[in-house]
Amino acid sequence: MAVEDKNISYRIYLVAFAIFLGGIAITVKLTNIQWVEGDYYRKLAKERTVKTFVIPANKGNIYSADGSLLATSIPNYTIRFDAVAPKASDFDSKVDSLAMSLSKLLGKPSSYYNSLLRNARTSKSRYTLIAEDLSYTEYARIKKMPLFNKGAYKGGIIVEQKTVREHPIGIIAERTIGYDRVDEQGYRKRVGIEGAFGK
Repeated sequence: MAVEDKNISYRIYLVAFAIFLGGIAITVKLTNIQWVEGDYYRKLAKERTVKTFVIPANKGNIYSADGSLLATSIPNYTIRFDAVAPKASDFDSKVDSLAMSLSKLLGKPSSYYNSLLRNARTSKSRYTLIAEDLSYTEYARIKKMPLFNKGAYKGGIIVEQKTVREHPIGIIAERTIGYDRVDEQGYRKRVGIEGAFGK
């Protein structure tokens, strides 16, 4: 009995000593991270969490003297599909209904979208073009369609937005209203009202 008690007390001391060593190791590691390598990790955290970039402002509207809208900025959407993102069960159960929904909205046959989506899945394409030059209303409808309503990570929908300049009354007074754009060579062209007030 005494030998058994002795063995138990040795084990208790051994466990306590191991916990004590573990505590010392943790304290040393924390001290090292906090004071020795602290500046490096603080700099690394700042680089990975804070990003500074310029968001260009949208151009304002241009109206005629009678209040008619001559030029405005509107959002334009492109929808792409990441075929790797959805689970196999989700893709198989929703692909037909998604193809039918896309067909109703965009006008091409559902068989076209069905084969497009299935081919993208087979080839593991992560950036398949579904539709471009969509209005906000069309984008909102696509976002609610089967599979795409699960979002980017589970549904595979990729949305790209850009702002485009529209002239609601067409080419009337196009030269006077003008434009402010950059051509293929990188030269900025400023014409008319848009050009004069570009800045």
